[in-house]
Amino acid sequence: MGYFALSGITGCFEPDSGETIYQNVIFNDDKIVCSYKKDILPSINTDWKAWYIVVCVFQNYPQIFKFLNSTDRNNFFSTLPT
Repeated sequence: MGYFALSGITGCFEPDSGETIYQNVIFNDDKIVCSYKKDILPSINTDWKAWYIVVCVFQNYPQIFKFLNSTDRNNFFSTLPT
């Protein structure tokens, strides 16, 4: 177990995976209570694009990671503790 940073997540577009001075976000995967993945079909709410998401619950709060393809999403999901 350990930490992962947004900049280490390939293909994630939200939250922005490029670290900046104001967004140096690092997550502790020891704090993950549960996680799951889901496909969001194209709709007017997603600008007619499919989103592939991973939801991680870190102790008291959920964090949603959005991807534009299932390969990047599945690669990220496979690195999370079970």
